[in-house]
This record gives sequence, structure tokens and C-alpha cells, in this order.
Amino acid sequence: MKSRFGLDRNIQICKKCLMTNQKPYSLNETRNNKNSKKKGLDFNEEGICYACLYHETKEKKIDWIKREKELLKLLEKYRKNNGEYDCIVSGSGGKDSSFQAHILKYKYNMNPLTVTYSPILPTEIGIKNFYNWIDVGGFDNFLFRPNGKVSSILAREAFINLLHPMQPFKFGIKMFASKMALKFNIDLVIYGEPYLEYGSGSKKENTFDKDFYINDNKEIYLGGLTLDQIKKKYQWIKDVDLNSFMPIRSKDIKGKKLNPVFLGYYLKYDPQEIYYYSTENCGFEPDDERTDGTYGRYTGIDDKFDWLHFYTHYIKFGIGRCRFDASQEIRNQHISREEGIALMKKYEGEYPQRYLKDCFDFMNLENDKAHQIIDSFRPSHLWEKDINGKWKLKQKLLYD
Repeated sequence: MKSRFGLDRNIQICKKCLMTNQKPYSLNETRNNKNSKKKGLDFNEEGICYACLYHETKEKKIDWIKREKELLKLLEKYRKNNGEYDCIVSGSGGKDSSFQAHILKYKYNMNPLTVTYSPILPTEIGIKNFYNWIDVGGFDNFLFRPNGKVSSILAREAFINLLHPMQPFKFGIKMFASKMALKFNIDLVIYGEPYLEYGSGSKKENTFDKDFYINDNKEIYLGGLTLDQIKKKYQWIKDVDLNSFMPIRSKDIKGKKLNPVFLGYYLKYDPQEIYYYSTENCGFEPDDERTDGTYGRYTGIDDKFDWLHFYTHYIKFGIGRCRFDASQEIRNQHISREEGIALMKKYEGEYPQRYLKDCFDFMNLENDKAHQIIDSFRPSHLWEKDINGKWKLKQKLLYD
């Protein structure tokens, strides 16, 4: 029997990490609406999640020397020596984009153009790291910030309809690098870790399915609404106001040789090692404070909405920020499963007090109204109220 979001009501927790089958696979955001059903993380017969199985492949089966040789061959094909950019790296100056741009330019002699689709509400440390990325790391950059009035409305609609206020932003940021590549006649677009890192069911290891960035469907959803519904509800919004959120059409890419690839397919991805690299080479700095809902200070710290995003994920799927972080560090053998459980008991589901008011203000939502919306999205197979009327997880989701 399936839950509200189409996920299995029977909770399964990975025997190796702490991730559950409630973690949804990435959905094509152009079709994301209030009736969308999601597919959860898969497990094998031994109760091991696909993210852990991929990590075993990384450690035991992949020849990383051979993979780097494949990378060298790929880069040789696209490298330009005429003063032009030869690849695109998208990011905001976090550890991952800092690593990607720096190693491509200074180790592999590429000429990357960095492009940034602005965070919705940049944090102070996020702004500092952005400028360090460009100025300390040494890159050219195009920064784009979409219409703030429209972004506010779309975030509000996505919060009300999907409890996913970052949905329009995440859609826009996925499209932006490829759009900039087409504008500058650059064929190679470099992204970070492959989706397989998180257990994705995609059959492609080193690139995206085409529907990631190309969509010819007339019915596209933003914030859970079709474009016609948005323009009918907000009659002052024009097509041009929504352009930055739109996918690429087949006609726009006709005759082009756009090639988006995951650098993490060719170079072994380890978040902690990438953090050390980015601090040493691009001036990346962790936050001064521990991030609400987890124990770390250096992942997802550039946008105030990240705090709300992970909390809404906890509400809808029973998976908070600490479970994400701990599961990944267990896979990379930086902490044990027992240490991950201890961290989850301490931090999982912690209320994201730090920036919540800023997010609600941006969406023009009163605190009480926002929390009514949040509570309305709690799946009945995950949540119940205790004798004091407070919400609690219904099933044991910390460990088996």
C-alpha cells in the first residue's frame, strides 16, 4: 500500500547507512505538482540501499586511474587554446563548485567559465565564499539573479502546493548552466557528483537523461501550477518573467553538441576531501555555527532557504538533514553507523530557527499560516500526535 506521495508505507532502513526507502528519487521538476507520485530509494535483498551499493562499486570495482585517463581524453577533445572558454562550471562558491572549477583550470589546463544562478536568500557566509571562489580561486563569472518579485511568488506557491519552496529555484539552476553554454557556444558543461552517488535509478553514470534539460511539453509546472494557471492568477506576470525557469526546447539545441557530464564519474567523489581541497585552494570557509538539524558546518550553507528545505523534507519523508549527512559519511567511512545513530538522536529533525522568519517573510507568509501548511503535509504513515498534542514520528526511524 502506497503513502500520500506514492512511497511505500512499510519503512525500510539501510543495513549499512541510515537512509530509508522514503527518500524519493529526483523528479523531473517540469511535471512536479500536488498529485505527483514519487519512487523511493531501492534496496537489494540483503537490505542494502542502492547508494551504499554504488559506494561499494566505487571502492572495489571502479578503476579510477582508467577513469582519469577517460577524463583526460574528454578534456583534450574540448580544450581551446585561442583565448576562449572551453567548459562551463555552475555553482555559487560552495565546496563542490570550488573544487570542480579549480582542478579543471589548474590541474587539467582547461579554461572554465563559472556561472551562478543566485541563491534565493544568500547567507553572509555564502556571499563571502562566492567572492573567495572568484577572487582567491581565480575565475571569470557570470552571476544571474532572477526577478525577485516573481521568485517570491513562485516560492510561495511551491510552499503552499508542494511544501517545496525551492522547487522553482532548483528547476532554474538546473537549466542555467546549459543555457549559458548555448549562449557562449560552449559544448562541455561540468557538474559535480553523479546521481548514482545518492542511489538514483538512472542508467546513465556520466551524464543526464535528456529530459533533465530539454522539455518540449506544453504543460510545465512551476510551484505546482501550470504556466497558464500562474499567468491567470497573477495577470501582471509575462512569459519573459518566467524565462529563467524554463527548460531548453529541442529547437534551441538543434545543431548543437551540448555535452553535460559529471566530474564525479571520472574523479572519485568524497565530500570531506573536496572540502579540504576547496579551503586550501579557493578560500572556502565553513559557517561559524553548526547548521540547524545536523552536526556539520560546510554543506548547503549559501542559501537561507536550505534550512527550510531540509526541514520540509523531514516533514514529508521523515528524512532530515542529519540523516543525509550521517549516511553519506558512513558510506565514506568517516563515521561508524553507531556514531551516525548517536548524531541523529541529537540533531535529526531539529527546528531550523536561524533563518525561518526570513524565508517566511520572503514568501509573504505569516508564521502561523506557514506552520498550518507544514502540518498539512505530514503523511499519516509517518506522523501522529502524542498525548500532549505534539507531532512525533509514528515509527522508529532512527535505526532498526
